[in-house]
Amino acid sequence: MRGAVGAGFALGSPCPLLAAPRPDGSLAAIAASRGLSFGSAVSARWLDHDKFAGLIARECDTITTENSLKWKYLEPDRNIREDLPAKALAEFARHRDLDTRGHCFIWNHDERMPAWLVEMTDGLRRGRSRPLTRHMWRHAAYLGRTYPDITSWDVVNEAINPRNGKIRHSALNRLMGERFIDLAFRIMKRKAPRAQLVYNDTISWEASSLHRDALLRLLERLLARNVPVDALGIQSHLGNTLGRPRDETGWRLFLQEIEAMGLDIILTELDCSDRNIDDPDPGRRDAETAAFTRGYLDLTLDFANVKQIITWSLADGVSYMNRPGYPAYKRRADGLALRGHPYDDRLRPKKCTGP
Repeated sequence: MRGAVGAGFALGSPCPLLAAPRPDGSLAAIAASRGLSFGSAVSARWLDHDKFAGLIARECDTITTENSLKWKYLEPDRNIREDLPAKALAEFARHRDLDTRGHCFIWNHDERMPAWLVEMTDGLRRGRSRPLTRHMWRHAAYLGRTYPDITSWDVVNEAINPRNGKIRHSALNRLMGERFIDLAFRIMKRKAPRAQLVYNDTISWEASSLHRDALLRLLERLLARNVPVDALGIQSHLGNTLGRPRDETGWRLFLQEIEAMGLDIILTELDCSDRNIDDPDPGRRDAETAAFTRGYLDLTLDFANVKQIITWSLADGVSYMNRPGYPAYKRRADGLALRGHPYDDRLRPKKCTGP
């Protein structure tokens, strides 16, 4: 059964867990043997760390640009781009023969978009969105021209509010309604015509079906309007559900509906925070996160339209979870560093806990 690949990709995996083939035994090689691609989000700040750069090059066939291509960071001031990190990642990928995923064109949170862009919309009335859409076209043209090797783009990120199932309130939604999603995909289809175009969201196997149902209805409407969506990105931050109720039956039904729509699936941001595990022992924490992740992957990878697994950090030490700005409420109560990735804070593979 295809889902058996889950044992090899559990975050407590040893193993060590398409662009050019990676070394035998690497996570990418394990994935490729099962018709999958494997990669990790990478921050440009770590590219000068030779051991980490070597780990990424050995274990992955794909990288995702963690923050460097988010519009907020790429163009913090109007017409002034801070693109050295993004260009460094693009160069790294080229030299290491890695595919690159671009994250992301539009993030439907005002605080996650450039402040100058959101402020510009304050004086615009609904239906009068041309100043905003002009900047969307300009930005997409820059992305397509400057990063032509990107094979997959998260075109719209987190459009839905998971608490109520509605399109999240934002400047984009206020001015254009849901059709800002259509426009974003059509723009990127023009400016990056060879790239896979992905709708990306925080969905996983939470007990509540509200978010899943809202996402299904959104995708149905987009496809009915011939919006060029190629794939669904499922973030899969599993720590949100570790030790809490989850809905495996509902998750399988959700995946069946996505498959029936003809969309591919990418697990775009896989990790499993151990903040809900009271035990301080790192080995036992790793065993529990591994088992939980394996269960999720065994179920999810049963669907042949799942094509790729991307971890949101390959190692604990470089993880966003352990950076100073990570919210206190998402940290462990005992103050210990979070463990949620295949490699530890010294870039050592974690002990194998699976078959």
